[in-house]
Amino acid sequence: MDTEEQQTKQQPTSWTLSPAELAATQERAAKINTRATKRGFTGHLEVTGTAREISETDEAGLNRTRLVYDVQITGEAPSYNGWTFLAAVDTIETATGTDFILRTAPGVDESGVDRTALAAGRCEHCNTVRANRRYTYLVRHTETGEIRQVGSTCIKDFTGWAGRPVFIWADDVADELHELLGGFASSGPEYTPETVVAAAWAISRRFGWVPASATFGRSTRDLVSSYLYGTSRADRELRADVAAAVAEAAGMGATIVTALLEGLTDPGDYVANLKVCLRAASVSHRHLGITVSAVTAYERMIGDRVQRQTTEKTRKESAYAGEIGQKLTITGTVTRLKPIEQHYGYTPTTSMLVIIESGTTVAKTFTAAAWAWDVAQGDEITITGTVKAHEEFNNTKETVLTRPKRIDPAA
Repeated sequence: MDTEEQQTKQQPTSWTLSPAELAATQERAAKINTRATKRGFTGHLEVTGTAREISETDEAGLNRTRLVYDVQITGEAPSYNGWTFLAAVDTIETATGTDFILRTAPGVDESGVDRTALAAGRCEHCNTVRANRRYTYLVRHTETGEIRQVGSTCIKDFTGWAGRPVFIWADDVADELHELLGGFASSGPEYTPETVVAAAWAISRRFGWVPASATFGRSTRDLVSSYLYGTSRADRELRADVAAAVAEAAGMGATIVTALLEGLTDPGDYVANLKVCLRAASVSHRHLGITVSAVTAYERMIGDRVQRQTTEKTRKESAYAGEIGQKLTITGTVTRLKPIEQHYGYTPTTSMLVIIESGTTVAKTFTAAAWAWDVAQGDEITITGTVKAHEEFNNTKETVLTRPKRIDPAA
């Protein structure tokens, strides 16, 4: 590498940023470039990032995958009137004498500067040496390659600006961008759609589904946000509380995303927006709610699919089973599961709506029993229960059961 290449090569500044942080950093860098142009500089900053995924297992056992960017700040050193900035020079007194710290401009490799040619307090433009001069600057002529050490008073003859120039050193640019990033601390990491949906699945299994419009309890979206991003004691307790559902949820995240992308065909903005979120590399806070709703969209889709598989004859000929107060045993296919959080007084409880179809019998029950969380739509199960009521929904006669118990086929 020749001298000029050494002087213009930049040692890049590297960070690991979230997608939102990268976008904000690029926007700030563009403003710095604009500010430099207004002052007559030709240099510029470039903020580039390479995407990669990081997988970590949280304390609940969920494998989280988040998208990050390995970001570098590179660029071209600022120049004016044929002179290019190389570095700011700080004079430091050490135990062995005078030494120098070089703060290079973007686009400059410090190794291209001959430190032995530097002198404390010297300005080679006005040919003076001042013992109390704390800062000097290095500039290089773009055609001749001549390097000069100049003082702050004379720097305007080389920069066209009678004050501290834009881009004087890369570290200052990094500091300015770090200040911006500090404001982004609350945004948190951006996880893949599969990770967000897996967390939503685990939470809905434990607490039921609570929409954002609910007037009681915390919505599922808020609980997912706390689970993924929260750091308080309550957030840690939430993760411990849903740990039992995480083993199943880990696989369900990918299953739900794939199923919805392939199976959702309904027209309308909601489906279009949801599929965009599920195809995205990561989920921002702004789109967390619609991504979380993938759980209920999946349950509706699977439930509709299972119900469509039953014959039209069964629907038309549905009939009530048993008499009110009679105990029944029913073996059939689970065609609908829906967690529901209910309020009785001040105590919230979570129940599962379970619908089982067996021939012309459509049995409906609400239960908080553990077995309701262990079955899936499409499973064939046997339950016993007492007939509470005979109802009709969508022209289908439904038999409502209370105190349902699942019977183990092996029993």
